[in-house]
Amino acid sequence: MTGPDGEQYHGWWRVREVDPPNLLEMQDGFADDDGDPNPDLPVNVMRIEISAEGAVTRMTIRSTFPTLDAMEQTLAMGAEEGMRAALGQVDALLAE
Repeated sequence: MTGPDGEQYHGWWRVREVDPPNLLEMQDGFADDDGDPNPDLPVNVMRIEISAEGAVTRMTIRSTFPTLDAMEQTLAMGAEEGMRAALGQVDALLAE
C-alpha cells in the first residue's frame, strides 16, 4: 500500500473463503519490505460481503481481531484512517 505522501506499507492476505461475487474472507497481516509476515504485529480476519438490496448494492466489511489489544494496536497504527481513505475511493472506481 502506498500512502498519500508516498510512504510504503506491506502486508499479506491468506484467503480463507470465496463465494464470488458475494463473499471474500481472508486473514490480513503486516509484512516486512520483502513481503514476509511480521510476527510482531497483529493478524485479523477480514470478511467482505456484497449483497443486492433492490437497486442498491451493499458492501459490508468486518474485521475480527484475536484480542482487544491486537485491535487497539492496529487502530493506533492508523488502520481506521487508512480504511476510510481507501473506501472513499470505491464510488469513483465503480463509476469508471
